[in-house]
Amino acid sequence: MDILGSPFFDVYFGNNETDEGYIDRILYQLTLSIEEHIRPGRWVIVSHLQLPPPSAISPSTKVFGTIFLVVVSFLVWFVLFR
Repeated sequence: MDILGSPFFDVYFGNNETDEGYIDRILYQLTLSIEEHIRPGRWVIVSHLQLPPPSAISPSTKVFGTIFLVVVSFLVWFVLFR
């Protein structure tokens, strides 16, 4: 990526220029550049993004996790308060 060679980069972008002024100045060239990279045709949104189902956690995993947490808590309590 050549930022300095980009038609949107301006070395003389002044401190007194606002973001809106910069966007207004580059909008036409930006639109042309985007149109060059979009495939011709019609864009249609057919549905929402399908998210994968949440991972199933077996009840035994929850039980073992709870037991592990209790055992570790007792060990920490024993080490700190002996």
